[in-house]
Formats: sequence, structure tokens, C-alpha cells
Amino acid sequence: MSSAPTGSPPPDSVTLRLTLRSLKVAHTIATPARPVAAREALPAFQGLVNATVAAAERASVAAGGAISCRKGCGACCRQLVPISATEGERLLDLVAALPAERRAVVEQRFAEARAKLDQAGLVPALLDPAARAGRSDNDLSAAYFRLGLGCPFLDEESCSIHLDRPLVCREYLVTSPAALCAGPAQEGVTPVAVPKLSMAARGLESPDPAPDAAGRWFALALLPAFAQRRPTAGPAMPTLDWIKRFVSRLGRRP
Repeated sequence: MSSAPTGSPPPDSVTLRLTLRSLKVAHTIATPARPVAAREALPAFQGLVNATVAAAERASVAAGGAISCRKGCGACCRQLVPISATEGERLLDLVAALPAERRAVVEQRFAEARAKLDQAGLVPALLDPAARAGRSDNDLSAAYFRLGLGCPFLDEESCSIHLDRPLVCREYLVTSPAALCAGPAQEGVTPVAVPKLSMAARGLESPDPAPDAAGRWFALALLPAFAQRRPTAGPAMPTLDWIKRFVSRLGRRP
């Protein structure tokens, strides 16, 4: 991975050129000077992930692939969605801002998901990295998928928070028939090769990347549980500094 500013971006913005594997990505990000919490800088990371996914999609199509993901196909919305604390904070703000009636619906869905995960004995491992000893992410993902839990934000097989959806959700695209994504073993599913920038958001509020940063995630379905154990307020710094930290960690991720 390499990166460099380029061109003459508008005031209070920076343009990045990234080389991610074989992909060339250029993206301009607004960089207001005022200090912000990491969750307020998240739209900048979302835009960068979007640009990377678009580049991967173009490369796939150029190689003869055809993206089969469509609005209304919610099979992948029953997958385990690992998110960072930064994303969790942003989503808690989003839920709090929903109209009361809508918020009650979403909160009830979270409660139902928690009950099923409790029954399956998965809550500790999906909430606390220290409780995952001996279980791989793939094992946890398979166990979660077998429960058939729809995302609490899923409405009529479409994402109701599409613009604010987690980074990892943006990175999931397939060229195989959509019906295969619903299979319990995911056999025959052909994902588009998208660099996993989402992993750079894990442990982002720490100034130094921890050796276990890749494991610092929790399941989106347990967002209310995260709210009860969320850390104290993290640091605030200009968006450009958050971008530098995020980009500096891309090369350390698979």
C-alpha cells in the first residue's frame, strides 16, 4: 500500500492517491480543522472505502465479472457484522436520533437478536475479544449465520441505514448468483477482491496500533450491549490527523 496527496483539492480538503494491491484509488476528503472525535471523522473513512470498493468493482467487471448484489437481496444481512468501537459510537448516535416510533422498532429487534445469541451461547465471544480464545472468526461467523438473524436495520431485505452502514458491509460484493449467499456453507460464493480497509478502524482511538487490534471488534447485533460497556470519551483531533492514522494502519491489515 502506498499513498500520496495529489492535485489541488478544495480548501479544507485533501486528495489521497492509494495503491492497494493492484488497485489505484484517488479520493478527496473534507478536512475541517476543528478537533473531532473519531466517530465524527468516520464519514471520511466511509468515502475512502466506497472509492476503494468502486475501484475493485471496475476491475472485476473489466475482467469479465458481473456484480450480482442488488437492492432487496438481504442474504448477506444475516452474516456476522464485526464493527469497531468507532463505528459503534456512530451507530449509537444514529439510533438515538431516530424518531421515537422507529427507534422502538429497532431496539426491539436488537433485543430479539440478543435473546437468540444468548440462547446460542455466543454473546461473550461476539462482544469481548478476550472471550474468543480458541475460536476463529470464521467459526464464529458460521455459528452466527446458522441462526438466521436478520440485521436489526434490515427492512424488506434492504438496508435502512445504507448511507451509514458499517465499513465491512460496504466491502462485501459477489459475482456469483445471489442465491448462493443464502447457503449455510456459502459454497460457490465468489466475492470480489476488495482490500479490507475496515480493519484499520479497529482500535483507531489508540495512538499506537496494538498487536491485537485486528481482534478489537464486536458484533453489530450487540450494539446495545456495547453501549453499556463503552469506553470513556476518546481523543479529539482534526479530521486530517484521523485520516493519517487510519491510512498509516492500512499496510498492517490483511
